[in-house]
Amino acid sequence: MFEYKLTLNRVRDKLKVVESGEELLLTVDADAARMVAGLTKAQKELKSLTNDSTDEERTAVAKNFAAAIFGGEQADKLLDFYHGDALCVVDVCGRYFAQRLSKLISKAQKHMK
Repeated sequence: MFEYKLTLNRVRDKLKVVESGEELLLTVDADAARMVAGLTKAQKELKSLTNDSTDEERTAVAKNFAAAIFGGEQADKLLDFYHGDALCVVDVCGRYFAQRLSKLISKAQKHMK
């Protein structure tokens, strides 16, 4: 007899951010479709930033980008880790997405079909 298996094919991963001897461990545990929707929204927000955007606007957009990947609580921790530097948060999230997360999302989406 076969055992019945069921999975929601969530995207799960861990990322350790390291700077000057300090470390921050972040976890990813999200539904691929929701993550893609959040990342798409964050991408539009990033594109809307201009040289005239305020620091508060940049921080809000960076936090939304990080929250789309790691969730709100961890987005706050990442922002704190970089002492409120929105550009660092965007850089970390962008690199993580390009180097690893996009592949994990694609894999989860393929398994859903």
